[in-house]
Amino acid sequence: MEHLDSKQVYRILQNLSNLEISYLEYSNMPKNFVEYKTYIDYFNNYVIKSRNLIRFYFPYPLDAKTSDIPQYISELGTITDLLNIMPGHDFSIAKQFNFPNGLCHNCNYYTLIYVMEGCGHLNINEISFDIKEGDFYFIPPFINYALTTQPESICLCINLRRSFIAAEHKFIFQYDSRLSNFIAQSLEPDTSMSWLALHTDNNSILRDFVLQIFAEYINQESFSNGAMKNYLSLMFIAIMRNTNTKVESSAYLSHSEKCYQQISEYIKQNYQTATLTSVSEQMHFSKQYICRIIKNVSGKTFNSLLMEIRLSIVCQYLTDSNLTLGSIAELCGFSAASHLSKVFKECYGVTPTAYRRKNT
Repeated sequence: MEHLDSKQVYRILQNLSNLEISYLEYSNMPKNFVEYKTYIDYFNNYVIKSRNLIRFYFPYPLDAKTSDIPQYISELGTITDLLNIMPGHDFSIAKQFNFPNGLCHNCNYYTLIYVMEGCGHLNINEISFDIKEGDFYFIPPFINYALTTQPESICLCINLRRSFIAAEHKFIFQYDSRLSNFIAQSLEPDTSMSWLALHTDNNSILRDFVLQIFAEYINQESFSNGAMKNYLSLMFIAIMRNTNTKVESSAYLSHSEKCYQQISEYIKQNYQTATLTSVSEQMHFSKQYICRIIKNVSGKTFNSLLMEIRLSIVCQYLTDSNLTLGSIAELCGFSAASHLSKVFKECYGVTPTAYRRKNT
């Protein structure tokens, strides 16, 4: 196999593989897959087998006797490390397929999600996060999550065995107490630790470390497993050395912050009809208390938060659909296209038509 450096690996990540193309084609079909298992079962039976595709990429050829047999997932409730991490290895790294999006699942290993390019949306245990370039999210085993990314995004998942984290966490994560405490608590039975976020401001050094890990994983040369461990350690050291890194964790959310996230998620799911009254009834809090939570956490009013979320949905419709402005206004809770145009220009400085022309 030809030796690949990090620049070549990056070029590979920029292109869609045959498997990703198949995912894209079938994700655009009008099927309502509400569970990850349902989608994968369908994809296995009607796509993987028929096209003889390999479901998960392994860096070395399969045994000659089995190389023509497609590998596919079955009976998925929890994705296991036996499926995603090679024997003899402590972790794997793979590009997150952007299609399908938003299907909830969990794994029996740790998942480190890294957004190299683009942006998306991550839902962890019913709490939603907007993710952007340079973000790392650390998710422990058996935590339900769903990842939605924009089509051109490059998002990587580093999958780490629980046994590896248990053995190595004191060495890898000793440089920052928040990381160390998160790992230690997540290893405990019945833990409430469900996520750790590392916002690195798209640091180029960290990006290079991730690409080096991927290159070692693909090349599988002598001592590659040890090299990957060292790069992983250096990556976490660089994260903590980066003065712009901001760390958040499920353990550090106050009651108000958790309520704010629940309020935001409700509005995102009901952006057409959400009102202060409906949020109050959903949360079982008074309207005054809802407004106070929003103000204390974000500095916004309820109406400004609602408008911000509705306009973000408008932007998606403008770039991803051919709907008229009138139809988008109706779908997003605006009284008329003229009302939407006025509010949109006040917020973004351009008309919806100009925004669509620039971004499509």
